[in-house]
Amino acid sequence: STKMHMRILLALALVAAHASAFSLTPSCAAPSRQGALALRACDAASAPLLGRRQVLAGAAAAIPLVLGATPALARPKASDGKWAKHSGAFTAEELEGFETTASGLMFKDIEVGPGAIPQPGQQIAAHYAGYLLASGKSFDSSYSRGKPLRFSVGTGSVIKGWDEALLSMPVGTKRQLLVPAPLAYGSKAVGGGLIPANSDLVFYVELVLIG
Repeated sequence: STKMHMRILLALALVAAHASAFSLTPSCAAPSRQGALALRACDAASAPLLGRRQVLAGAAAAIPLVLGATPALARPKASDGKWAKHSGAFTAEELEGFETTASGLMFKDIEVGPGAIPQPGQQIAAHYAGYLLASGKSFDSSYSRGKPLRFSVGTGSVIKGWDEALLSMPVGTKRQLLVPAPLAYGSKAVGGGLIPANSDLVFYVELVLIG
């Protein structure tokens, strides 16, 4: 019967979840290098054993998977980058609607994703397109390379404006940033002159995943 089938599924899921509680081991990505960005390995920490409530919750969550249902919080799929394309000087209308943080960073959410918000030290992957605020000229785009940038957020691996912005973005969010020079590259010219000294920058950033 249907009730008996569900009881069997629940029992199997309980056994599987209970067993996994004693075999959890933390994973840590090996250090890698992407462009000029050096990534540090994460620190391994011991994983706590699951309590009875967590085991029951895990078992309940496993039932839809056994029955072939789609998980409610599936990983968002990265966009094709069309939303981040821009040409010419930025208009006054395009620069409206931004919120300003205490540091001077300005941001505007184009779309808020359904995922988790990263914590400092977590490795993330983000797509982006960058432009000079003064001219609207493009200086870089991960979308054009077809590969998001991976780095440990909140650790100083990227410019300050990026660390601040991404630490409040749920996975799947598309956010436009106005990054003043002090939160970008300051008085340094970057990229062989692609980014002149003291440049304010505009970024279109999409948080693709955590981990």
